[in-house]
Amino acid sequence: MKAIELTRQSPFTAQQMFDLITDVDCYDEFIPYCTASRVRQRSDDEMLADLAVGYKMLRETYSSRIELGTEPLRVTVHQAKGPFRHLFNQWTFEDTPTGCDVHFELRFEFSVPLLRRIIQPIMGRVVERFVAAFETRALEIYG
Repeated sequence: MKAIELTRQSPFTAQQMFDLITDVDCYDEFIPYCTASRVRQRSDDEMLADLAVGYKMLRETYSSRIELGTEPLRVTVHQAKGPFRHLFNQWTFEDTPTGCDVHFELRFEFSVPLLRRIIQPIMGRVVERFVAAFETRALEIYG
């Protein structure tokens, strides 16, 4: 199983970054490789969402159960249906005197051999682009 962890400092508050990450309906507007995004169901502490992603000729759609937590603010993503044998993704946001720390963790394994061979080796770069897209979006909205 592949694991990727990143920590970034943001000039924005934990609540602002949490709100940005939970705005799943807008992902297809700014996330690389995301071709469609839709929240199917939402409550105070959980969402069910569908994402379509494309890379070159590969296209996949997956559904996620997204837990929304507090103290600290966090977003935890589990695959409900899709191309992963295992998927765990968590964002944690902690306020600091100058904004907040954003902790990102991703553990995954593709169930489809072709995706394991093609996408899994480049996921570190994909995640960097993914996180950078959120940072850019935060600057556009809050900056």
